[in-house]
Amino acid sequence: MKKHVSVLERAGLVTTEKLGRVRTCRLGLRRLEEEAAWIETYRQLWDARFDALDKVIEELKEGEWQCTRHAMSPVEPTTARS
Repeated sequence: MKKHVSVLERAGLVTTEKLGRVRTCRLGLRRLEEEAAWIETYRQLWDARFDALDKVIEELKEGEWQCTRHAMSPVEPTTARS
């Protein structure tokens, strides 16, 4: 655990204070604003991509419905036969 704390300490995310055998960790001066902004950028990107994927899936479902409506039976997946 000491290695994990030291990595956070070097990054400026925590400060530690040792009193006897007790080591106390506190949030460091550097906050996570930069990291939160970076994460938010990618969250927006992935939200847009998932919205586009949802649209494609809905269009595919509508296409299957039109095919099955004319055939009056569900579309069965084809399987490879040996």
